[in-house]
Amino acid sequence: MYVDYKKIGVRIAQRRKEIKMKQNTLAEKTNLSNNHISNIENGYSVPSIETFAKICNALNITPDYLLLSSLKK
Repeated sequence: MYVDYKKIGVRIAQRRKEIKMKQNTLAEKTNLSNNHISNIENGYSVPSIETFAKICNALNITPDYLLLSSLKK
């Protein structure tokens, strides 16, 4: 199975904007740099499992939403 990290990054950015969260706020909540969040959102960086989990937690979403685009709470 192919994982499209560019789509995952787009979904992260969409969800962040949906809940009116700025990129630097997400960076603070996940203890990551703003640059790293930007790189993930733009598909330049692949998040580790730990980072992926932190982002899901900060955005109040489940991993399947980012992987498959199905929102479940």
